[in-house]
Amino acid sequence: MGQELIRAEGAWARAQSAPLFAHWMEMMIVSALEGSMGNVWTLEDAPGGALVECADFLFLSSRSTRSAESLLRAWKQERAGRYAILVARDPALSALAPAVFGGDASPTRRYAFHKGGEDFDRSRLARFADAAPPEVRVCPFDRETYRMAMAAPWSRSFCEQFRSEEDFLARGLGMAAVCNGELVGGASSYICWSGGIELQVETRRDMRRRGIALACCARLILRCLDRGLYPSWDAANPESAALAARLGYRIAGPYDAWELYPA
Repeated sequence: MGQELIRAEGAWARAQSAPLFAHWMEMMIVSALEGSMGNVWTLEDAPGGALVECADFLFLSSRSTRSAESLLRAWKQERAGRYAILVARDPALSALAPAVFGGDASPTRRYAFHKGGEDFDRSRLARFADAAPPEVRVCPFDRETYRMAMAAPWSRSFCEQFRSEEDFLARGLGMAAVCNGELVGGASSYICWSGGIELQVETRRDMRRRGIALACCARLILRCLDRGLYPSWDAANPESAALAARLGYRIAGPYDAWELYPA
């Protein structure tokens, strides 16, 4: 029988795992370690490895492959059953994914960006903010647009990581694109932490390539800057990476990850 996962409860317990993720500039890790969103999992009180679970992402760090494999097997036993994206900076740890998850693990390539130091051009962003077609209204997410987003599979990622509607309205941030009374796109806080948000952008398939994503992202970035919040970006594909570069982000390069699918 395998070991059981231990949830790091409280600031002190989470801090014990923080050195394992030092110099890993990933804001979802920051969110979990500070207790804003997500969990930190270990197998022992003084961890040699830890797994940060935040939204659909799993970030693995360990001082040994043995400890890392035990963590992944314990997570699979207790937490698997939904889609997740596994990221490990050490190639040896990343290589454990197919050994543990078998055919449920599929390799994928994502694109990372430097965190901080962007020279966002506010005048350029202001021009982008008006890129949507005239029939599309871009407005802040509110109770009505939250419910629209949660009603359709393509748009649930705008808000679904928050505990409830009230939690999103209290801590979330976003710009919604509405056309003829329907949500057709937007940009929002996929997750949040004390210093900012992880930006999520989606456009309904039939409304793409009309400037909606550009307008929503520009307005959300400007809103974050006005509030002293950092709008972090991580891209799932080259198109998202190109949009980020256009908005002023500095690409750090591609990285490999694993998509884990329910058995």
